Amino acid sequence: MPEAKPMTTRESYRILGVTAKAELTEIRRRFRALAQKYHPDLNPDNPKAAAQFRRIVEAYETVQAHRARTPKNEKLYYRSRRSAKQEFFEEVLGINPSRESVQAMGPDFRYDFRIPFVDALLGVSTTIVVPRFVPCGRCRNRGRVPTDLPRTCPDCQGQGYPIKGPGLFRSGPECRNCRGKGEIQEEPCPACEGKGHHIHLRHYRLDIPAGTEDGARFRFVGEGGESFVKGGQPGNLEVVVSVEPHEFFTRKGRDLHCQFKVSFAQAALGGEVQVPTLRGYVTLNLPRGTQNGDIFRFPAAGAPGGAGQPPGDQIVEVVVATPERLSLVQRNILEELARQGKNGVNRAAHE
Repeated sequence: MPEAKPMTTRESYRILGVTAKAELTEIRRRFRALAQKYHPDLNPDNPKAAAQFRRIVEAYETVQAHRARTPKNEKLYYRSRRSAKQEFFEEVLGINPSRESVQAMGPDFRYDFRIPFVDALLGVSTTIVVPRFVPCGRCRNRGRVPTDLPRTCPDCQGQGYPIKGPGLFRSGPECRNCRGKGEIQEEPCPACEGKGHHIHLRHYRLDIPAGTEDGARFRFVGEGGESFVKGGQPGNLEVVVSVEPHEFFTRKGRDLHCQFKVSFAQAALGGEVQVPTLRGYVTLNLPRGTQNGDIFRFPAAGAPGGAGQPPGDQIVEVVVATPERLSLVQRNILEELARQGKNGVNRAAHE
């Protein structure tokens, strides 16, 4: 079986859709957009999305490594391995790792998950896919493996200290890559291509109870980032639910609000109309002379209550639709009603 070839820097820039001269902010913006576009959660019907997502992540890491090795990005190079990983999760998932527990525990990760409005109210069981860093077993998360012969340090070019600019001026203390020796006796790990880790997509079952509100949080203990302290415990994964807006309903606590359009004739004459609810249509008996803005209430037709609380109500606001076009007969009838006086429509409706 042929071995997979490492992704080249040129190919990485091409996948991200940027040039080698692009600013770091532009690269991050493109990475974030592509990661969201091809994330498996957002493409459940596309079997190629997961593979494309991995390529995008690999391209971003390759570009990061390339930028880190350039003198003008010396600050980027000196970041710890932990901060580089946390940045990846922050770009893809909107993660802000907990800094308080990082010494003893790995960082907590946050995953934003959008669900439809009705699923949040009625409850749903689903599966989410979250990318995870898995330490490379061959290099033990170092990204490098020993070699038989030493070679010149590529960072300081054998000088033993960082160099900067065309004149190769000394910049700062000893080189962190070779610790001032000017040479190293190791090379990038071929198993992980020098990254120190592999990216796995992990699946989690998420049971969302009925009545879940926007911003609800679900915690998976021990499923966050790996600890960077020997013997430390991994952090937690926190899933934050974002409820999509609905075209008909709006939610206020346990009550559902909606606007229901009726015709001018229905409002004037009254009668039965079918109003949508979460669980189907309900008959509403409009009284004669219903006015625009009148409110009707369907008890217990709102969002389910939690912790033994009763469900809310559905509040229906009537919107009387004024016709934009009238036939000659309709126009004559309305003109006749208008001649009966200011309140002629109401009087005619109740006669």
